Amino acid sequence: MAQQYMRNLLGDSVNASTKLKSERFKSMWDGKIKGERYYDDAFSVGKINAENVLLRYDLYADEFEFKNSPDEEQKNVEKALSKVVTFDSEEYYFLPYYYKSKKKFNVGYLSLLYDLDTLKVYRKNEVTFRPATFSPTTIEVGFPPRYIRRKLYFTQVGDQTPIQISKRQLLKKILSNSIDSKL
Repeated sequence: MAQQYMRNLLGDSVNASTKLKSERFKSMWDGKIKGERYYDDAFSVGKINAENVLLRYDLYADEFEFKNSPDEEQKNVEKALSKVVTFDSEEYYFLPYYYKSKKKFNVGYLSLLYDLDTLKVYRKNEVTFRPATFSPTTIEVGFPPRYIRRKLYFTQVGDQTPIQISKRQLLKKILSNSIDSKL
């Protein structure tokens, strides 16, 4: 009998605690995911290998969606090394690249920033999804589900595979390359 009473008491306290966390989370979250998965939700004029189309860039999935006319259904741009997508006055190339200190390999869209003689500099706009986190206490902070944007930079020397580089290393490399080319 005492064990049953203790189980009910513990069960009620767990349920009350869970309900409290849930209420606190609902008051913080309005039902929408924070941030944007797309570069821009609207389709804008762009080019795929010099062919004019309406484009939208899905940063989370790392793919371009296109339409030939506004009332047409959207399709995904074929991911091929021969495709060059011009979007928002930048050229995007579908390339293989290394990231995280050459420990990981991936293939995706990189936008060309600089094309120097022996060095090409690319940028990748990346979005990651973070699920909601509950705060176990009122002192800690919980977060709603959200998309987080960040910019990654890559360098390519000659015909080698682009490698991720930090902003500080990128600045040093560009300055040293421009000084060498002036001599």
